[in-house]
Amino acid sequence: MKITRIETRIVEIPVTTPYIFSHGVLKSFSNVLVWLHTDGAVRGIGECSFVPGGGVSEETPESAKPLIDASLAPVLVGEDPFDVERIHRKMDAVVPRNLVAKSGIDLALWDCLGKAVGQPACNLLGGMGDPKILCTYTLSIDTPEKMAEHALFRKGQGYRTLVIKIGHDANQDLLRLRLVREAVGDQVNLRLDANEAYWPDQAISLIRRMEPYRPEFVEEPVKRWDLDGMSRVARAVGVPISSDESNTSLDTVLNIIRKGAAGIINIKISKNGGLYRSKKIAAVAESAGIPCIVGGANTYEIGRQASRHFAVSTGQAQMGLGSEGCAPASQSKVDDVTKSVLTYEDVRRGSGFVSVIPGPGLGVELDERKIRKYTVA
Repeated sequence: MKITRIETRIVEIPVTTPYIFSHGVLKSFSNVLVWLHTDGAVRGIGECSFVPGGGVSEETPESAKPLIDASLAPVLVGEDPFDVERIHRKMDAVVPRNLVAKSGIDLALWDCLGKAVGQPACNLLGGMGDPKILCTYTLSIDTPEKMAEHALFRKGQGYRTLVIKIGHDANQDLLRLRLVREAVGDQVNLRLDANEAYWPDQAISLIRRMEPYRPEFVEEPVKRWDLDGMSRVARAVGVPISSDESNTSLDTVLNIIRKGAAGIINIKISKNGGLYRSKKIAAVAESAGIPCIVGGANTYEIGRQASRHFAVSTGQAQMGLGSEGCAPASQSKVDDVTKSVLTYEDVRRGSGFVSVIPGPGLGVELDERKIRKYTVA
């Protein structure tokens, strides 16, 4: 089996209400879909997922699509899709970084391979460790009162862990955490995501004030490049620190571990370059005894399902922390590009857990009508 053609398309789907975080305001999901065609009857589907405003990566749909079309796709035509290592090396020889663009091809590879052998992708990634995935839900920045009300509603849907976006105002952030904790009680774990909003001294002061409300951890409290500052925060507070924006590749994860900058690694399949590279990052984290969570970003069901395949086949991602990337997107987009989508009702039925949608490859089937509807010319 050989790759004959790689096709891409930018698809944009609005969200029901603006989603606010410290990097900006999200009004739509704008991602790149990837089709990997072969000389057989098999076609793989992938997705490059993005966060607006440079929140996680400097890449955009408008930069990734032409990069794939003009630079990556031509060097992969004629390759055997089973040669995953070789394909990643060939992509790296063309451009050294651009991991989001490469992730779309990587996901399409695993979808193609699973379909070729009639197996779900997780069986090719290590097999089924635990079929149940604990989910989390992320609360957009809003007034403390509205966030508390929203948190109570999501608790009623079965979520056992909630993520509170912070970063606009330290005093308001403290009030957000307090009111949410009072609303949901001790039965729900609460974690905080600052998206690089604070400088180290400010983060230390704020987190110490937050400790009585028992946050599970604080994610990326300072700028992604300031690993020394994040290490200082980690040593000064009693709450674990998680990395997200600062963790993109093997070398950045290794630097985080060396500096003691974080005790948790947030792996986002798209940001980290796809399933193949994410498995390597999880292995590095495992060697350091650091648990992983599977983050979501602004991901369609293709990427969500890929995250589930990664979670169930990766022990380091199944250490009880829960993963937002495996759950229905908390940004509440109005639609999706696949025929089957896990919903909040699935979370409720699973008492806070979801599983992989069954099927070969990534187990997703595209809805061509919706793709035509939301394609960006």
